[in-house]
Amino acid sequence: MTTDLPDDFTILLRLTADVCAEFTADRVDGLTAARQILRERLRTDADARTVFTLACTFASPFGESWVHGAGDGSPYLSLELAAATLDEDQYRALLATVVLSDSTTLPYDYRALAAAALGRMGLGVHRAALQEAVDSATPLPMRSIESKTMIRSDGIDHLFAIPDMVEGRLAILRQAAAAKTAETRVILAARLLGHPGPAAPVSPYMSNEAERLIAEDAANELVRPADYLVPWDQELADDGSGGRLTLAELLRVALLCPEFKLPDVRVRPILIAFYRSVLRVSGRAIVGLGAGVFHVEHGTAAHASYFYLGRDAVLGKGCVIDCVGGAVLQHSSFLGGGFVPLLIHTHKHVRRAGELGTAERKTVLPCVFAAETGARLPMSAVGLYEAADHLDADPTPFPGIRSLALAP
Repeated sequence: MTTDLPDDFTILLRLTADVCAEFTADRVDGLTAARQILRERLRTDADARTVFTLACTFASPFGESWVHGAGDGSPYLSLELAAATLDEDQYRALLATVVLSDSTTLPYDYRALAAAALGRMGLGVHRAALQEAVDSATPLPMRSIESKTMIRSDGIDHLFAIPDMVEGRLAILRQAAAAKTAETRVILAARLLGHPGPAAPVSPYMSNEAERLIAEDAANELVRPADYLVPWDQELADDGSGGRLTLAELLRVALLCPEFKLPDVRVRPILIAFYRSVLRVSGRAIVGLGAGVFHVEHGTAAHASYFYLGRDAVLGKGCVIDCVGGAVLQHSSFLGGGFVPLLIHTHKHVRRAGELGTAERKTVLPCVFAAETGARLPMSAVGLYEAADHLDADPTPFPGIRSLALAP
């Protein structure tokens, strides 16, 4: 085992924390040495600052870099080092680059932290670029009821065109990620400028407690709980047949098509970028292999609902969340894992006496599944977790795992 870190600055920045630690006998010393090298290069080397700025947009191959680990007093070491090492103009420029980046792998919480820091120090010469982003915005379309009347069904699920080839399916996920990233840029730019920005989704599925948990975890004045109210009917990609695909439909493609269940070096980064952009998954959060999120219409209803996955939270391998009612996972929570099949169901089907079986799927009791900071839903919770069965439970089935009622 060598104690020498790579001389190439680009290689140093692309290392993960675990790999970086392997260069010395002591994990802490290895990461400390890397920090020292980074500080020195940022102070003296303009080319190093350019590469570091690129790393701060999470562009490939820097998305899982050790520099995006937790800082000494902040959520991200990279932003902490930038504040401590760069001069004022350099730091402001880096923050503006992050806020306005079109990188689909850049987590929303990271971008929002950069935006908040930029707002505190003043927009300076970057005000015009922020204004241009707002002025050039095009609202993303929502599927109308009229459009839904033309969609075929198999009696349960509505049917939609899915590209035949893997490349086509990767393309629609890329397109969706780019569309939501553009929307995110506009949201934060507008808030920095004091403009209203895109309207938040409207939904009957609201919860004050869910919003409190999100606000508490995000801890950022520029982030609003409504940023995590997901508009499932938002159209984000072309289906290749003249139609448009909604976010809910794209999530089904990602969950059900086999290529997205593999650790493929070409496919996996596209899937990660998709989740980070369309669901605003936080940095260092993990959606494991075979895990995912989906939403299913009931009748024609596709009400927006909460989905929040905080920093360092894990949706373990094989764990799937039905998000009809919503889910809030605070930082460092961990659900399932080990490819153990687990469905977290956030809406319970209700059938009254004498009703047909087919009527049951259209009458539901929704709720929000919540995992508080550090909570663990163990792998032994195999099969189905029916969240609505645990509304107002005291004690809860697992510490920190709760079910929250939605507004009537």
